[in-house]
Amino acid sequence: MKLWQQMIAAALLLPGIAANAADSPLGGVPITINLTNLPQITVEKPEGGWYDTLALDNSSGRDVTLYQAQVPVKVSIRNESDFSVTLVNPLILTHSTNPSLTFSTALVEFGSSTTTLQALSATPIDFSNSIPLGDTSVGNYLLSVSAHQPPGVRGDITGDYVGELMLLFEVNI
Repeated sequence: MKLWQQMIAAALLLPGIAANAADSPLGGVPITINLTNLPQITVEKPEGGWYDTLALDNSSGRDVTLYQAQVPVKVSIRNESDFSVTLVNPLILTHSTNPSLTFSTALVEFGSSTTTLQALSATPIDFSNSIPLGDTSVGNYLLSVSAHQPPGVRGDITGDYVGELMLLFEVNI
């Protein structure tokens, strides 16, 4: 048979094959489905949302070169209560127009109260919410950031400083 004859023969046979396949019952295939409802973590301000900026100030009175901020954080976890927090990169506050001016590396702390704050680093630190009510555990925490201003004369170092605070919150399973 020539190639064109083979193609016509194949085209004529295909509908019969498809019809036979459709008429052939496959039979019952038992399927078992296990649904795993994985934990989900939500980190936000107590009233919802997140902080666009943290404004550090030196109003503590003890050390006017120390700037700090402390904000409340709510951690909610579905189907779990334990989690860890990691400081992804050190927080460096740099002058917005003069990058040679930087604060000391910021101390970033996290805890359930001012007396239980723990310094965050690249090593994860474990925390635990209270026993869940229903399927969600909720914990109220404080995030604290502090750093010393750059050395220099007040007028020379005045200005806006920026930095990126990147924290990683992970559920411990």
